[in-house]
Amino acid sequence: MKIISKAVRDLDRLLDYLKKKGYDLEEGSHIVLLDHSEVSRLALIKDGKTAAIAIVHYLSPYYRVETKGIKDEDKYLEELLMIKHSGENWRIPVEDVVFVVFDEGLEDLLSSYSDEYPVGDAEALVRHYLSRNPKGKEILRVLLARILDELSGG
Repeated sequence: MKIISKAVRDLDRLLDYLKKKGYDLEEGSHIVLLDHSEVSRLALIKDGKTAAIAIVHYLSPYYRVETKGIKDEDKYLEELLMIKHSGENWRIPVEDVVFVVFDEGLEDLLSSYSDEYPVGDAEALVRHYLSRNPKGKEILRVLLARILDELSGG
């Protein structure tokens, strides 16, 4: 077992890349945090075995509404619905993706992977998020500790 931290700008592109390399994806727990970011746990499966567990802290298109500073609740909900019906779908990590890797082949694939942001305002969205949530780059530390405890039978 090895822990790898990987800078990723487009989570969906990374997952598509890994699927093309023969890894299946099992989406695990998912939560929307009070700061409007999201956290997911993913299992990467190869030949029926867990090759890695990934934990990701990211923004989705819904975060754009937070950047607008809307105070009126009806207007806020209207903006969320507009995003929902827009068809726009992406996930931009706000901190490095953490992988607990059990498969050395996956480690090689991750080291050679690179990407770009999926939308033009992604960098501004991440900056906005981090300026409002200075501890936003520390969310995965706690989750990693819990996963390692779980893996050790605790």
